[in-house]
Amino acid sequence: MSDRLDRVAALLRDRSLDAVIVSNPSNRRYLSGFTADDHAADESSGVLIVATGARLILSGATNLPWAKAEAPGFEPIAWERPWPTFVGELINDRGWRSVGFEDGTTTVADYNTLVEALTSTTLMPLGDAIDALRAVKSDDELQRIADVIGMTDDAFTRGVERLKTGITERELADHIGHVLRNLGSDGEAFPTIVASGPNAAKPHHAPGERAIKAGDPVIIDMGARLDGYNGDLTRTVWVGEIEPRLAQIYDVVFEAQQAALATVRAGITGAAVDQSVRDVCERHNLGEYILHGVGHGLGLRVHEAPSAGPKAETALVAGQVLTIEPGLYVEGWGGVRIEDVVVIEQDGCRNLTGATKNRT
Repeated sequence: MSDRLDRVAALLRDRSLDAVIVSNPSNRRYLSGFTADDHAADESSGVLIVATGARLILSGATNLPWAKAEAPGFEPIAWERPWPTFVGELINDRGWRSVGFEDGTTTVADYNTLVEALTSTTLMPLGDAIDALRAVKSDDELQRIADVIGMTDDAFTRGVERLKTGITERELADHIGHVLRNLGSDGEAFPTIVASGPNAAKPHHAPGERAIKAGDPVIIDMGARLDGYNGDLTRTVWVGEIEPRLAQIYDVVFEAQQAALATVRAGITGAAVDQSVRDVCERHNLGEYILHGVGHGLGLRVHEAPSAGPKAETALVAGQVLTIEPGLYVEGWGGVRIEDVVVIEQDGCRNLTGATKNRT
C-alpha cells in the first residue's frame, strides 16, 4: 500500500491540502486493505484520513477490530455517531485548515454535518482524484483481474450448457450464479443478466419468467467477484439454428468489436475507440441501434475509470483495464452485445477474456 499512499501524499502537496477524507468504500479498501463495504449510502463502515504524518482509519466499535487487522499501517480510532461530527472535531483538534473530501460519494447530509462541526477548516472537493489513483493497475492487480475473468469464462461455459428451449431467464441466471459460487468465487460481481427475445433490446434487464424460445437472441451478462476484484463478460447466444436477422446483427457487432480491439492502445482516447464501433455500425446502416458507449474500466468496481464513449476525451494509459462491449438493440425484436476485457498496452491491448464467441 505504500506506493498508493505516496500518491495520496503527492496529491496533498499538489493541492496544498493538510489532509484528505476517503469515504468511498472502494478507495478505502484500495488505500488501506480494509475490506468492509458500506451497507448503504448513509451507513458508512469507516473512513480514512490521510495527512502528512498521519494515517487514520475511523470506524464504529463493532468494525474497529476488523479494520485494525486489515489495515496495519493505519492508526485505528473508534468513532461516535454521527461520524461527520466526530471527524469534524478530530480535524479541529489536529489543526488542519484545508481538507479534501470525496464529493462524489459524500451525502449532502454528511457534508452539512461535517461543515457544522468544523471551526476554521475549508473543505475542498476532490472530484475523481482518488478514484483516478486506481485507474492504472499494478502487476498484482492485473493478475487478480485475469484470475477472476478466467473464473467468469469457466462459469459461462458451464452455465450455458443449461440453455435450452423452455428454460426461463430467471432459471438460467440463477444457475449461472450457482456455478459462479461453486467455482470458488466470492459471488457475483453484479446480478447476472439473462435477456431473451424482445428483452434483449434492453442493455440492462432483470431476468424474469419469460421462457426462452428457439431462435431468440439471448444476452448473458455476468461476472465473478474474487478478492474484491470483478469480472465482466457478455455473450449473445441462441438455441437451434441462427435466424437470418440475428446472424446479420451478430456479425456486425462482432465486426465492430474487432475494429475496437484493433484501435485500442495507449495514447488514444476512449472516444476514438468508441467511434471505431460507430463507424462499422453506420457503414451497415445500423448506427441508430447503438444505445451506449463501447466500454468502461474494471477493477474493485464494475464500472470505474477509464471510459470509452463519445465524450471520453482523456487518453488511455498502459496498465488500464477496459471492457470492449459494442451492442445493437432493436426495440420489439431484441439485441446483441459481445464483451471482452482488455489490458491497455503501448502498442495495442492484451485480451484477458477467453470465452468463445463463435456461432457454432
